[in-house]
Amino acid sequence: MPVNTHFSHAVQSEQHLYEDIVVESLRMYGQEVFYLPRKVVEENDIFNEEVQASFLDAYSVEMYIENTDGFEGEGDLLSKFGVEIRDQATFIISVRTWERFVSLDENLASSFRPNEGDLIYLPLSGSMFEIKFVEHEDPFYQIGKLFVFKMRCELFEYANEDFDTDVLDIDQIEDQQAYIVEFTMAGGGSNTFAANENVKLSGTADTEVVGEVVSWRADTRILKLKDVTRTFQVGDVIVGIETAATHTIQTITDVLTMANDGQADNLEFESNDGDYLDLSETNPFGEP
Repeated sequence: MPVNTHFSHAVQSEQHLYEDIVVESLRMYGQEVFYLPRKVVEENDIFNEEVQASFLDAYSVEMYIENTDGFEGEGDLLSKFGVEIRDQATFIISVRTWERFVSLDENLASSFRPNEGDLIYLPLSGSMFEIKFVEHEDPFYQIGKLFVFKMRCELFEYANEDFDTDVLDIDQIEDQQAYIVEFTMAGGGSNTFAANENVKLSGTADTEVVGEVVSWRADTRILKLKDVTRTFQVGDVIVGIETAATHTIQTITDVLTMANDGQADNLEFESNDGDYLDLSETNPFGEP
């Protein structure tokens, strides 16, 4: 038999009232966070994953952290590769806030809901979380409508992504963790490189970017580049695309020292691999 026609679970005025209460509650008891849509720059069609991604926008919105007793997950683990932090959290954002402040971003894979792979920066703990799953039906159609998105997230692991959001605390993640090549430049150059400026080689087009400036010390003539796209040689002339700064490479710091990671063993592996691996054969794993 049909339901009672005198009662309705989808009264529009009640839905608006309930949504107002939800939004107000999130603003009262939630945290101010930044939502970062992921832009896929290059994608691997075979493995169906991005090779290079960038984050160009950061939207300040309110979200409620469902884990009131602290982050969930496996916590801090000590492995042979060092300490791994596997914190997890569940963030809740209202549908209204999503539609008003984030949904119009052109880099979203889907504008109808938060996207897996996007990031959430929590200033409270200085943590960056990656969205792994979005639940849009919990609570399940209260008074006939959905009012929130629940995003189950894990602590983000940096993998050479590009951050240019103009939010200092977010953009410095790249400077702290990116693969960086350090040069000592010869004297006699002109102008000064600017932080986050793209650079090219002398005589090439501005579109042929070979790196991005992390820092430039005029007193020591030390230049640090990230997002490096080629192998440099002593004598190469590096030109700043914005400032037109021009300097010649005098020395290159050994890239295996991994200046940004004091725990890296790249140089030790390279020095000792001859005692364990025989690379004289073209195909050491096949038949002779």
